[in-house]
Amino acid sequence: MTRGQAPLRGAGLCKQTLRMASRLLDIRSGEAYRVGVVAFLLFFLIAANTLIKILRDSIFLGQHSVSELPYLYILVAFLAGVIIATYTKYTANLSLIRVIIATNAIIISNVVFFWIVLTYFDPGWSHYAFYIWSAIVNAVAVAQLWTLANHIFTPEEGKRSFGILTAGGTIGGVAAAFGVKWSLHLSLESNHLLWCTGVLYTAASVLVFAAERRLKETIYKRDFGTGQKPAEARASSIRQLLARSAHLKLIAAVILVSVVVSTMIDFQFKTSAKEIYASRQALAGFFSSYYGWLSVATFFAQIVLTGKILTVFGLRPGLYVTPGALLTGSLAIMIWPSLLAAALTRMADASLRNSIHRSSMEIVYMALPAQATKTIKTFLDVVVERTGDAIAGFIILLYSLFSLNAYVAYVHFICVALIFVWILLTPLLRMGYEKARAKLEASGVPDSSHSCDSSLSSSSQS
Repeated sequence: MTRGQAPLRGAGLCKQTLRMASRLLDIRSGEAYRVGVVAFLLFFLIAANTLIKILRDSIFLGQHSVSELPYLYILVAFLAGVIIATYTKYTANLSLIRVIIATNAIIISNVVFFWIVLTYFDPGWSHYAFYIWSAIVNAVAVAQLWTLANHIFTPEEGKRSFGILTAGGTIGGVAAAFGVKWSLHLSLESNHLLWCTGVLYTAASVLVFAAERRLKETIYKRDFGTGQKPAEARASSIRQLLARSAHLKLIAAVILVSVVVSTMIDFQFKTSAKEIYASRQALAGFFSSYYGWLSVATFFAQIVLTGKILTVFGLRPGLYVTPGALLTGSLAIMIWPSLLAAALTRMADASLRNSIHRSSMEIVYMALPAQATKTIKTFLDVVVERTGDAIAGFIILLYSLFSLNAYVAYVHFICVALIFVWILLTPLLRMGYEKARAKLEASGVPDSSHSCDSSLSSSSQS
């Protein structure tokens, strides 16, 4: 073989490998570039967000008592809800790609600010500020990217491609978490994770900027309907929809109860972690392992469990899997209180909520007219979920004020009681879905099953 033939043979082998991968993953002509760009973007963003979560949890629990967590939940619920709602209002008519680049630039500047404050001053308020900031960043950055995906892929393309995009984000989470575990063995300070976060967001920004022209050429124009209504009209429409639809009320109730349960399980988990690991460095090592295995569990649940359960067994078992698993875990925590039981329960919560539970709830939404879904979904995802966080914070805070020594045990009992409420709501939700579906089919109004919602493939674990 001559010297000039080797590169040609290598290029041919590379093209052949890409064609085989495209056939295996069902990536069709014209899709590979978009799939590759968004998958890499999700890899960078989920990796960065995983680093932020490890750092925020280790910093806060390393410096503060778990009795301060309820105040944090309430602050996060209020401030994140207000900021996300404001962001949504003022960026609705702006270029999405430019908004993503601008948001990433702001995040990078925030990373530099927090690194300076946490490294050289480390005041108590900065731990609260960093935790609240992390909640907002995780929500906004990933939501932006899934909105972009919904713009550049048709619903049919999305159904085939979103699993691949989700896998890219999950691999990023695994790599970041286990990378932190390895770096801590080298005695690197946990604050240096902020520099890695900045590098990942910079890489994402460069990729978006480089791909901007080609992505704009393939943007899939969609009618967002109610997205352009004035705020007063949207609020009035939401009130009318909730007043008229018993099915929507049940959806809102299930979301609210599930978020309260999730936040309480998070409190139990972090309380157990604080009891075992006292220092910031030890907590960083523990949370890096936890978030790494959480990403692995989520990947398994998304790829293997979700499709099997929903296609083989149907919607009803899919709605029961998450509360059933959390009830088992919560009872295990009460009978055998340990960090392992709390960590496995929290891992089940985060992985199943982002796979089986979310996909089941998306099916439940399909019984609604498409226009109603567009109007109400942001309200449920932002307002109702943040309200659930705040309610959980107030419940924990209330019991901590009345019983300083035993309030954690009371939280276990309340959590189990709420899971039973969740389970009791599930058959009502199922019956409401069937009635709403039958009514929709009889009316001939288009349902929301044609849309490819980003939340189906969300890769962010709280």
